[in-house]
Amino acid sequence: MSLNLINSKITLKNRPDPSVTEDLFDLKTEELKELKDDELLVDVKYVSIDPAMRGWISDVGNYSKPVAIDETMRSLGVGKIISSKDRGFKENEYVVGWLGWQKYAVVNKSAIQIKVNPNEVPLSANLGVLGLNGITAFAGLVDICKPKKKETIVVTTAAGSVGSAVGQIAKIYGCNTIGFTSSDEKAEICKTEFGYDEVINYKKTDNLSSCLKQIAPNGIDCFFDNVGGDQFDAVMENVNINARIVICGTIGMPSYPVPNGPRVNRTLLVKRAKIEGLLVLDYFNRYKEIYDQLAKWFKDGKLRNKEDISHGLSKAPSSLVKILNGLNLGKKLVKL
Repeated sequence: MSLNLINSKITLKNRPDPSVTEDLFDLKTEELKELKDDELLVDVKYVSIDPAMRGWISDVGNYSKPVAIDETMRSLGVGKIISSKDRGFKENEYVVGWLGWQKYAVVNKSAIQIKVNPNEVPLSANLGVLGLNGITAFAGLVDICKPKKKETIVVTTAAGSVGSAVGQIAKIYGCNTIGFTSSDEKAEICKTEFGYDEVINYKKTDNLSSCLKQIAPNGIDCFFDNVGGDQFDAVMENVNINARIVICGTIGMPSYPVPNGPRVNRTLLVKRAKIEGLLVLDYFNRYKEIYDQLAKWFKDGKLRNKEDISHGLSKAPSSLVKILNGLNLGKKLVKL
């Protein structure tokens, strides 16, 4: 028996060459078939748009297999279960998981991260400060950096969905926070909405290292980096003894060919600093534990969730182009 539903989905048509453009994607429709055992059907309400998608659609895999040509675009989403053949999931429950850029997602439990209650927090927040971005921020800052009260934390892409969460969690831990961002408007948002103590507009700063030295004359204890490149180099010139550095992203650097830059070996040696890469995939076994802590802070008013929402599935490709060009103000979502 058919579900009698027509699904709309966006598939990958071509690889970036080298830029990500809207015409890399196709909007298609298909009739949904009957669910198999252990499958569930989710009516997707919001899909997430993330910078990491640039890597997911390249032809060279890094930490995850590339999205295949003609495959539905990979994406986290949140939605309502409207049919289930898995005893662990019931109709009318809400879930967050790998639902893809589509109106209806037929998945099994391996694609689901967590069940959520839309009456406790806004549904969309489960893809922002309470979603993968918040989990990433918590994992990198709390688990890897282990911040101490009054330490100084620097965060790149401070106005972004991960960076804004890092800054707020750092303030919860009583730290001094410095953010790097790309515009005066974003700098103001970082201060007024996310509580950053100081913000540097790197596009208006000739010497980032010198500017940072003036703002933080006592040095940097923790560094949460989403960018790489010149910004990374500038912070590394200012780290303290026993500094902790987290590499979360490299959006400011080309993937190939591998760029040359300052060698940080001697800095790490002299400063006895630690540098570690962060993949949030390693924390999926702790998703609910971290989610519950973030949700408590959110309900207590300690975490804010700024959103930039487009409407309609067809806006997903242009939304991705927008965030890769730094034009979003808040967590980028598409509401279906």
